[in-house]
Amino acid sequence: MGRLLRFEFRKLFRQPSFYVCLGVTALLAFLSVYALYSMSQVVMEDFSSVADLSPSELAMLAGFTQASGRGQLVTALSSDNVTLLLGIFTALFICSDYNMKTAKNIIGRGYSRTGWLSAKLAGAGTACLLFCAAAMAVSYIAGTAFWKAGEVNSRDITLLLVQVLIMLGYTALFVFWSVLLRSSGGAIALNLIVPLLLGLLLTILDYLIFKDGDTMSKYWLARAMTTASDITVKSKDLWRAGLLGAVYTAVFTGLSYLVVSKRDV
Repeated sequence: MGRLLRFEFRKLFRQPSFYVCLGVTALLAFLSVYALYSMSQVVMEDFSSVADLSPSELAMLAGFTQASGRGQLVTALSSDNVTLLLGIFTALFICSDYNMKTAKNIIGRGYSRTGWLSAKLAGAGTACLLFCAAAMAVSYIAGTAFWKAGEVNSRDITLLLVQVLIMLGYTALFVFWSVLLRSSGGAIALNLIVPLLLGLLLTILDYLIFKDGDTMSKYWLARAMTTASDITVKSKDLWRAGLLGAVYTAVFTGLSYLVVSKRDV
């Protein structure tokens, strides 16, 4: 198993797509903060008198004046950018072993299919952590440069850990699609479509069936990420978001093992 892990990590850090996706993640994190900063500058210039502002304008102004490195850090993963780029890379990372017959060669040398998948999961999980770290670090540095640092407390660390757990849930889902389809094109398509459309579809079904927007959609990872990115979130809601991330990680990891163990590579 140790040799498999070394092989996967060596391949991970030699794969150009890893650095491309990681770099784009960092770039988009910076651009997101810069866009917010530019918008705040325009808004602040337009507001000549606070007394003349409407309640909605006051709320928007308060959001800009409270912006900081801490605020950007906590909300860094709430954008779809990190999720989509992670989905693209995971599909390429997993499916490359099928496309290039690497998985068949590894198993032909006496390694088990589950051992191969375990090594791939370790590599994909590591990539997930690095994508999260890049987005968080760039967002915090940019937010600090444009506004101020802000004080990061222990609760913020808890929020970040829950967010990372949710991202690991996404990664497990992406790995499952990849081992199920074995095609980088099909896996990339699903990894892009599912995060974008499933939350919207669940919300529509909530309104059509349950007459509200928070029955089925609250069990999707995107809603959990929104919850975990809210500094004022209640503890019970935060725990539910973390549990959701853990459940997705466990369920789709288990399904991936089931698929790999039942099918020849």
